[in-house]
Parts: sequence; structure tokens; C-alpha cells
Amino acid sequence: MLPALLALGIPAIAADTAGTVQKTLQTDYESRDKAVARRDIDATLAHYASDFVGVSRTGKTHGLPQERADFQDTFALPAQSGVTRSVIEKLTLAKAGTEADVTLHRRGTLILTDAQTHQNRTVVLNGTYQDVWAKRSGGWRLIREQVLSTTATVNGKPL
Repeated sequence: MLPALLALGIPAIAADTAGTVQKTLQTDYESRDKAVARRDIDATLAHYASDFVGVSRTGKTHGLPQERADFQDTFALPAQSGVTRSVIEKLTLAKAGTEADVTLHRRGTLILTDAQTHQNRTVVLNGTYQDVWAKRSGGWRLIREQVLSTTATVNGKPL
């Protein structure tokens, strides 16, 4: 079939490899991490699909409007700084390369100023997530994020 397409002058469309998709999605995660540090809600959500579904550890689901509201609440905190680092641990292509299942580790550090004592508190969140990305017009979009595990500390003590 491929030689016939090439003979007709129709170029073959190369499927994305897992390595190529991983590089693309890692770049998207890094872009999101930088947007979170800037508290830029639109850039933070730029790679989310309009039909995005978030799933908590307890199985509770929410859509993109709630995800936006959650980020807005976080960005409204009296923080000195906030940094996240997201790293893909595993990626598997599905549905003929149009979906990617990603296991992700994310570490977030937020330095908050206590309103009463005016001292800083360092909040560290560590989580593992199972994300599903879909290749759609305009690129890869995050369609589902499920929290697998999370831990949190404040000044090194469990929250």
C-alpha cells in the first residue's frame, strides 16, 4: 500500500514514536510548570482539552471549570514563590498512536507567608498521576488526570 501511495505522489504520514511523543509531552509539562510559577492561569491550562476530566484519589471527578477554579484559588494564596517540576516516568501509546498514557511524578514547592506570624512556611507536595493525552487538531491535549498518590509536608512535617 505504501509504495502505491508514494507512486501517486501522496507522502506517507509517519506515526509518532513513543520517544517523540514523550519529548513533546515533557515539553508541555515544563511549559505548564513555568506557567504555574508565573501564576498564569491561561498558560497553565493551555494544553488541557475542553472535555478534560480530573479524578481525585477517592474517585471524585471534576471538569475543566473546576480545575480552573482550583488553580485560581491556589494562585490567590499569599505565596512568596511556587515551583513545580513534572517528570514523565512512563509513557505508553494507545489507539494507534493517537492517545498517550503517562505516569507522571510532580513535586511542587510553595513558600507561604503565615498571616499571623508573618513567617514563611514551605509546603511541599509530591504526587504520582496517571494522565491521558489525546492527539487532536492543534496538538496533544490532556484529557484525563487521575491522582494515584500524594504526600504533603509543611516545613518538613507531614500535613
